[in-house]
Amino acid sequence: MLEDLDRLVVDWSDLPKARAQTREILTALSEDKATLSQLLERAREEEDLFDKCEHHRLLDKLVIYDALDRGFRIRVHVSTEDHRDRPHDHRFTFTSLIMRGQYKHVRHDLVGRLSDQDIPRNAQDDFDAVPTDLRVVPRFVTNEQAGNCYTLHHSEIHTTYTTPDTVSLFLRGPAEKERSIITERETGRVWWRFGEDKEKDARRGSKRISKDYFDELTGRLRAMEVL
Repeated sequence: MLEDLDRLVVDWSDLPKARAQTREILTALSEDKATLSQLLERAREEEDLFDKCEHHRLLDKLVIYDALDRGFRIRVHVSTEDHRDRPHDHRFTFTSLIMRGQYKHVRHDLVGRLSDQDIPRNAQDDFDAVPTDLRVVPRFVTNEQAGNCYTLHHSEIHTTYTTPDTVSLFLRGPAEKERSIITERETGRVWWRFGEDKEKDARRGSKRISKDYFDELTGRLRAMEVL
């Protein structure tokens, strides 16, 4: 399995091929608990991987393989109990495979125009979001169950409502734009998400996790029989 990852090159410009490639590799990894455990153990010890692991309000992200020079990075996502209606896009195209749990997945149309000048670069959290006339309109809904796998283009606006302790394998491509947008459906407020190199120091620091927290998460993954 590790040999397959070390040889993998993903070309996201050919989306059907990338979808098939990434689905195959994530399915194989989800079924190989020994390799998944090995990758998590390595991520804990290798600082370049561990420094990319993050705690967010809605989920925890554990980076277990990083090869953006070959077109991909793999994370394990573990959902929290905090769920909010925050339609958003991503800076990159990605494939996600649900290993445990489930969620409602809603894809949207973004209605209205937004100039980059309308929202300052420092609007990077909900507490400094900016009111706008933008609205998000649900386009269609799917119910994602364990075993489901889908690919989402970076231009799509979506949101997910996960059950607690939903676990996914998430394979992303390289960033295709500087920032992504996050919206608050009820108010139309908007803020940005940037890559780590352009985030505010306070936000970057607030996402860091400790080795103890990493161990707690991997312990939960074992208890859930993901590992």
